[in-house]
Amino acid sequence: MKTVSKKSLTLGFNADKNLIKISKKMKKIQNMAILAFAAMAVLFTSCGSDDDNNSGLENEYFTIQNATVHKGSIPNASSGNSIGDVTVNRNVLPGGSSFVSINSVTQIQEIYVSVEGVNEYYRVVASTETQFVILFSQNLNRSFTIQMSALLIDGSQTQLYTAQLQFIKVGTGALQVSLSFDNDKDVDLFVVEPNGNVIYYSNPGGKIWDEEARKYVSIWGLDLDSNALCNIDGVNNENIYYPTEYIQSGTYEVWVNMFINCDPSIPTNWVIAATKHGSLVSVTDGQNPAGGVFPAGTPGNPSGYPRNGALKVMEFTMEGSYNPSASVRPAYQPEESAVMKMQMAGELMTK
Repeated sequence: MKTVSKKSLTLGFNADKNLIKISKKMKKIQNMAILAFAAMAVLFTSCGSDDDNNSGLENEYFTIQNATVHKGSIPNASSGNSIGDVTVNRNVLPGGSSFVSINSVTQIQEIYVSVEGVNEYYRVVASTETQFVILFSQNLNRSFTIQMSALLIDGSQTQLYTAQLQFIKVGTGALQVSLSFDNDKDVDLFVVEPNGNVIYYSNPGGKIWDEEARKYVSIWGLDLDSNALCNIDGVNNENIYYPTEYIQSGTYEVWVNMFINCDPSIPTNWVIAATKHGSLVSVTDGQNPAGGVFPAGTPGNPSGYPRNGALKVMEFTMEGSYNPSASVRPAYQPEESAVMKMQMAGELMTK
């Protein structure tokens, strides 16, 4: 491994220096990515229910925006048509999200979504190509089997589709920003804090030394960085969180970037959700949740950074008491993958 230069290591603190111009092609791809999701995002409303009580499905597992909750077993047929091709991230975070895509050869009227062993289900109005977002509860604490079925245009029910979703433990906190994407790429999440500090793989936030575990552990900031340098872990999620005592007052920005496109032959759907105490944050710019697609052939952008080729997806304001200038940032050894990513970014930015 080459020695990391001082300039590379300070990349996270020099957002406005040595910026490179992004190509027109990259700008076009970015616009496509955010617009692809915007039409669906404006339809999002709070999900309704058969009664006034919050459901166990919603409190313990997930919410589907623009859907209604119904009591009883999920409707399905023991034989007949399948629901079609389902794409969903098989790894889930408490307080996270997941983009779901269903492609059926037969037109669908409604989609039903539930959890094995739960006597409730969501009803989603659908079409031949259906895409929606699942928002996972911060109370989620275990893996589970998701169930889906559909009502077809001819009035028949499909067979039950099931998939095991693996619980990934991450920090949640009073403020949480999470990214999910649906295949194995190195996609990065950035949060620009009110004081201008950028939280991402190179500058993950607060860590303390855990003597028992013999390693530094996160107390706020980025605690999950997936598929770094295309060393595929298959988690396909990233997470940034803030306990109440680490929230600043002011405007936060959220950005996303395709660091390396590990398989350019396929598109990548992504979704980002920002929550405060488990509820979606109201944004002053963009959408929440925000999402889109990096089309097939999207070039990797190792120099991507806020205002330097990454894609801005939302802004929101928070009230807090944390004063970073009065705090000492603990020193720690960056992960090897973060060091190598800093090297790549630093080398490109100095060309």
